[in-house]
This record gives sequence, structure tokens and C-alpha cells, in this order.
Amino acid sequence: MKETLKRIKADVILSALLCVVLGVVLIIWSDETISAICMLLAFGLIVMGVVNLVGYFTNHRLTSFNGMLGLILVLVGIWLFARPEYIAMIIPIVIGVMLAVHGISDIKMAFETKANGYEKWWSPMILGIISLALGIICIVNAFGVVSLAMKFIGVALIYDGISDLWIVSRTAKAAKAMKQEADALDVDYKEVDD
Repeated sequence: MKETLKRIKADVILSALLCVVLGVVLIIWSDETISAICMLLAFGLIVMGVVNLVGYFTNHRLTSFNGMLGLILVLVGIWLFARPEYIAMIIPIVIGVMLAVHGISDIKMAFETKANGYEKWWSPMILGIISLALGIICIVNAFGVVSLAMKFIGVALIYDGISDLWIVSRTAKAAKAMKQEADALDVDYKEVDD
């Protein structure tokens, strides 16, 4: 049991240290990390495309769709390999469009609440303007948003690693104190006749 607890403690400490290191990497090299992830995705598309093409040319039962799919995957993979920033930009642009649409909808509803006599119509107006502004920022500066998100993830990983290390140290200290208390109570005694 004691060996199992030591192994679990060592695993948690190793995992926590890896989280801290990965967090630091994401904070310091967020742009490079994004590019590396995008290139890995592009490489994966190229490999899938080549597998489809090889399957098409070696297996006569496959349809021309498999060959076309393989060719498209290879071409898209090569294009993304040459321009990895496009993958990183797609997600913030989609989120930005959603935020902008919600912001415009919120602004419209704010005007409706004003027309209906609601005195604090400006509060939904402010929230709508904030949503619209965040959406525009995501659309205009997509790569910067992704870079900021990577830094946030890095901070979260560092927090997770440090908190895990602190929890392990507290758990070990509590277990040690409990063992010392149990050892102190576990003594031999003799009855003494009066």
C-alpha cells in the first residue's frame, strides 16, 4: 500500500511539473506552438491523402471518389503546410461572426426595450456593444486572439501544475502526521498491580 501511494505521488508530481513546463512553453512561444500544431494537422491531411491515393491506385474496387478525396486532402495539406496561419484564423473568425451577430441582436433588443418604456434599456445596449466589439476583434485579429488564447491556456496549465504540487505536499504532510499519531498511540502497556 505504501509503495502504491509513493508511486501515485511521484506520478502526480511528474504530471504537475510537465503541466508547468508546457504552460511556460505556451506563454513564451505561443505563436510558434500554434504554427507547429497547424503544421501537424497539415501533415496529417497529407498522409491521409496519400493513403487514399495509394489505396485508389492499388485497389481496383475503390471508386474514383477515393482518388479525388486523396488528391484533395494532399493539396489542402500542402496548402495548409505552406500557410499554417489559415487554420489558426478560422476558429476565431467563426466565433467572431457569432459574437457580432449576437451583439447586433442584443443592440436591436435594447432599442425594443427602450421603445417599450424600460428605463434601464442602456444596460442591454452596453452588453450588445461589448459583444459586437469582441466579435470584430476576433474577426480582424484572428491570429492575435489565438495567440492570446494559447497564453491563457499556458497560465491555466501553470496554475494546475503548481496547485497539484501544493496539494501533494499537503497530502503527504497530513499522511505523515497521521502515521506519527498512530505510532504514538500504538504502544505496549502492562497492567500494574496496586
